Amino acid sequence: MPWQDILPEDDYRFYKENISLLEDQVMQKFSEGQTDPGIVSAVRNVPRHFFVHQGYKKLAYTDNAFPTSHGLTTSAPSVIAKIIYYSGAKRGDRVLEIGTGTGYQAAVLAEMGMHVFSIEIDKGLVRTANTILVNLGYKPDIGNKHIQRRYNLVKTRFPGRGDIRLFYGNGTRGLPEYAPFKAIIIAASLSYLKPLTDLIGQLSIHRGRLVVPVGDRTAQQMYIVENRNRKIIAYSVEGILFQFVRLILPDAAVDPAGGKKGEV
Repeated sequence: MPWQDILPEDDYRFYKENISLLEDQVMQKFSEGQTDPGIVSAVRNVPRHFFVHQGYKKLAYTDNAFPTSHGLTTSAPSVIAKIIYYSGAKRGDRVLEIGTGTGYQAAVLAEMGMHVFSIEIDKGLVRTANTILVNLGYKPDIGNKHIQRRYNLVKTRFPGRGDIRLFYGNGTRGLPEYAPFKAIIIAASLSYLKPLTDLIGQLSIHRGRLVVPVGDRTAQQMYIVENRNRKIIAYSVEGILFQFVRLILPDAAVDPAGGKKGEV
């Protein structure tokens, strides 16, 4: 495994001893993995214990969601696997992620060989995610030449890995300067789709897909918005329920990023 020469010995041992447990649990809940084994392979390649609060380290390789900060959570890997599957994103695609959290989903997407653009509105989580992703070699540290050299070295161990660009700000207006995106994944819920007009406009016209949980605050369904040669189609996926926190809209009373986005 490439991680053997990168992770500290104790971390590598913990990852190696536990990752098969997580893989088995994900496969039990993610039946679609039979037709798309690349997602499960990507989950297997990510040392998840770096992305959870250290109080939950011993449970990191179970298929559970864990608290991060301010009432937020990092989703269960099987949920992330389903979201990626229904996004339709494949190796080489440009993917916009709204809600970085600690960076775990972005890491899984990168392991699948995608070009990931991720936006997080919580400044503390931005710092946390950036530190984790930089330390594991998923992204360079802007302006740090020493870290850039290490990043380049790690990339040689993972030749199929994509790249991650991390932004601080309110993601509801997306990143039009980097559009179009083959997939847009929203890690927060809405009661209806209308506020997503800007994001929908950044989808690739070649069946670009936006995936978002829609419903009340206690239960949401997965909705897919698809751009089919400029014809927008929206539909739900039956049998998949979520309990995501609400997406912060740009006209909300609390917008800590002031609507601005800056790359980290």
